[in-house]
Amino acid sequence: MPKKSKLPLVAICGRPNVGKSTLFNRICGKQSAIIHSEEGITRDRAYTTASWKDVAFRLVDTGGIVENPDDSVVEKMQRQVRVALQEADVILFVIDGQQELTRIDSELREELFSLGKPIVLAVNKLDNATLEMNRYNFYELGMGDPVAISSTHNLGIGELLDAVVEHLPKKPPAEEAEEGPEVTRVAVIGKPNVGKSSFVNAILNEERQIVDSTPGTTRDAIDIEFEWKGRHYVLIDTAGMRKKAGIRKHVEFYSVSRSLRAVRRSDVCLVMMDATEGITDQDKRIVDYVQEQGTAMVLLWSKWDLVEDKEARFAELAGEIDLKAPFLKHVPYLTVSNLTRLRLFKAFDFIDKAAEAATKRIPTAELNRLLEEVRAKHTPPSHGGKAAKILYATQASVKPTTFVLFVNQKRLFHFSYLRYIENALRDRHGFAGVPIRIELREEKPRETRSGR
Repeated sequence: MPKKSKLPLVAICGRPNVGKSTLFNRICGKQSAIIHSEEGITRDRAYTTASWKDVAFRLVDTGGIVENPDDSVVEKMQRQVRVALQEADVILFVIDGQQELTRIDSELREELFSLGKPIVLAVNKLDNATLEMNRYNFYELGMGDPVAISSTHNLGIGELLDAVVEHLPKKPPAEEAEEGPEVTRVAVIGKPNVGKSSFVNAILNEERQIVDSTPGTTRDAIDIEFEWKGRHYVLIDTAGMRKKAGIRKHVEFYSVSRSLRAVRRSDVCLVMMDATEGITDQDKRIVDYVQEQGTAMVLLWSKWDLVEDKEARFAELAGEIDLKAPFLKHVPYLTVSNLTRLRLFKAFDFIDKAAEAATKRIPTAELNRLLEEVRAKHTPPSHGGKAAKILYATQASVKPTTFVLFVNQKRLFHFSYLRYIENALRDRHGFAGVPIRIELREEKPRETRSGR
C-alpha cells in the first residue's frame, strides 16, 4: 500500500487558467508543475511537501474544474480533482482576479461548502496596487476575506500562507520531524502508451494517474510515495518520451523535458517496453539516454497478457536484445501485465538489487588485483611496437559508477579491450543494470613530473 503521510494536506483548486500551478510552484519554491497558457495542462494530482513559519504540510495541485467534460481524459481529470478535495484538510480556492465570477465559480463554491472543510480564497493575477482593489469584488462569495495575490510576481503569498496555516497544526507530528527513512526514487519511463500510468495505478491499487488510450495523456512527471515490504520508494510517473520529430507542441516539449529530468534525479529507471512490439528505435534512444546519465535500470516488458505463445515470445525478446541492443545484456528484465497484475511487485526485487548495485564500491587494492588477472588472461593491445599499460586504477564515483584507469598512452587502448575490462568487472562484482564508465588518464613518467 502507498505510504500515507501524517502531514496535513492543502489542496489547490479552481477553474482552468487561474494560476493554480504557478501558485503551487511558488509555494513549494521550485518549478514542479508545468505552466502553459493552454487549458488543461495539469491532469494528474501532483503532490509536494512545503512549510511556512515552521509549519509543515503537503500541497496538491489539481486540474482545472470545468462544467461539461468533453472527452474521457477531461472526465477522468475531474474525478482526480474530487479525490484531492476529499483528501484535503484545507482547500485553497483560486480565482482569476482580472475576470468576473462565472457560474462555475459559484457552483464550485457550493460544492466546497458541502465538504465542510476550511477554505482560503486566493484572488490571483492582481499584479499591482490598482488591480489589488479588485479583491473586494469577491466578498460576494461569502468565503471570508479574499487574499489578493500575484503568483507570477510573488505578491501576497506570505499573507496567503498565513491564512492557510491558521487552519493547520502548528507543529508536525514528532515522527514526521525526525529524519525520514531511506528512499529509493524510481522513474517509470518509456514511449507513449506502453502502460506507465497503468503500472503505477496497478501498484497503488487506485486510479491515481489518469489512464486513457489517447497518446500524451500524462504530461507531467508525478512523484508518488510508496511503501512495500518495509522499504520506501518514490515512484515517478512520466510522460511518454517521443522522438523529436513527434513533438509538435510546446506542452509536449515540456513533458518530455520533465521525463528526462526524472531520469537524472532517480536512483533506478523502470524502462517499459511493449512486449507485443519488441525493441523499437525509440526504445533504444530512451535506453541510450539512461546509459548516458549513468542511472541504474530494469526493463519491463508490458502487456504480457496480450501474448499468446509466451514461451516462444520470451525467447524472441531475449534474441532481440542480443541482436538489436547487445549493450543491454547486463540489464535485468521482467515480463508484466498491468491488467492481471502479473509479476508487478516482483519488479521491486529487481529495483532493490539495481539500487544496491548502483552504490557498490570496489576497494582500490581489490580492483587492481582484478586488473592484474585481466592482463594475465588477455595481453593489452600494442601499436607501433608500443604496448598499452595500465599503471593502476581506482573507482572514482557511484551514480554514475565510474572507474579511472591511469595508463601510459590512451591512444593504445581500443574500445574492445575496455569492454573486456567492463565484462570482467561485471563477472566478478555484478553491477546488474548499472551503466559502467571507464575513463583513461595518462600518467606522466616520473622524470617529467619532477621536471628533469
